[in-house]
Formats: sequence, structure tokens, C-alpha cells
Amino acid sequence: MNGRLFTIGFLILFVITGCPGRTYKSDLKKIQENNMDLPLPSKSFFNGIQYRISSLFRDNYNNDYVLSNNASTKSIYDIDLNFSVESFSSSEAEAYAFLFEGEISKLDAVHDNYIKKRSESLKEFNISIKKELPKTVKYPGYIQIIHGSSNSYSENASYFTATMEIEDEYFVFQLIGKEENMGYLYDDFIEILNSVTK
Repeated sequence: MNGRLFTIGFLILFVITGCPGRTYKSDLKKIQENNMDLPLPSKSFFNGIQYRISSLFRDNYNNDYVLSNNASTKSIYDIDLNFSVESFSSSEAEAYAFLFEGEISKLDAVHDNYIKKRSESLKEFNISIKKELPKTVKYPGYIQIIHGSSNSYSENASYFTATMEIEDEYFVFQLIGKEENMGYLYDDFIEILNSVTK
């Protein structure tokens, strides 16, 4: 009888504690084991487009770092990394164009306004030169990086920001994280942009 109780007790303990040898692996560990690249890209959909992004990202519904009401936001919490994609209509882009002196395209207006608003949200910052998206990206657009902090006590963050024109609609993509980590992740951001299709 005691032997049977011992066996039942052992089985219950086995079920409660999980299989021996299985350990939790943090998202940071998974990224480190993947040579500091984001692993496991999977399809995501937003407002008529699709793109590939690491399945380590989780929907977070945080709209503190986006401008549009039409946005999707995701995070990898282990490394404090945030991603967003936002959509702006042709009429919204036209309205932004009126904010600038002289003639400006709708694509330029959306991008330049976004960069302006981001820099205004930071206390200290520097901005890279505005460049056209790489030829590997299927749609026209621009990319820029802002490094900065919201106050003198917080760590510097990097904001990878790209704007893309897709059939007279404008999409802004952001990858935001601690500046010290972001040098490894620029190519991952480009890969996300390369994967965008309508």
C-alpha cells in the first residue's frame, strides 16, 4: 500500500513540476543564442498589409509612442523593445503637408512630421540624415534614426523610424529600444521592412 501511495505521490509531483530537464529560456537568451538577431519570424497583418516579425513580440496595446489612432503595437518585454506600425490616409498626409513651407510630397510630409513630433518629445536628441529606403524594400519611403532621452535621468533610447507609401496610404514603422542594444537590431528592422507586402 505504501509503495502505491509513493508512486502516486511521485506522479503528482512530476505533473506539478513539469518534465525534468526542461527549463525556461528568456527571450534575451533566445536572441543571444541567435547571434543577437531576432529569431522566429512569423507573418503579421495590419490594415491591408502583411509583414514578417519575430514571434517573440507580443501585442501590448500601448499607444504612448504612436501618433495615429490606427496603429498596432508589440513588445519583447525581456529586453524592453517596442515595435509599432501606423497607418495614415491620403487626406491626413495632405493635412500634414500644409504644416511645412513650400511644396512637399505627402510621403515627405508624413515622415517629416513624424520625425519632428518624435524629436519634440525628447529633451536631448540627435537625428540621422533622412535616407530613401533600401532598394530591397518593395515600396518607396524614408528611414531615419533618432537617439535621445525624455529627460536627463533616463537612459538613451534609439528610435528606428521608416515611412512607406503603399497605394496612396502611408505607413510608419518604428523599432524602439535601449540605445546600447539597438546597434545589433538595425538589420532586423530592415528585414521587417523588406517583408512588407500588400
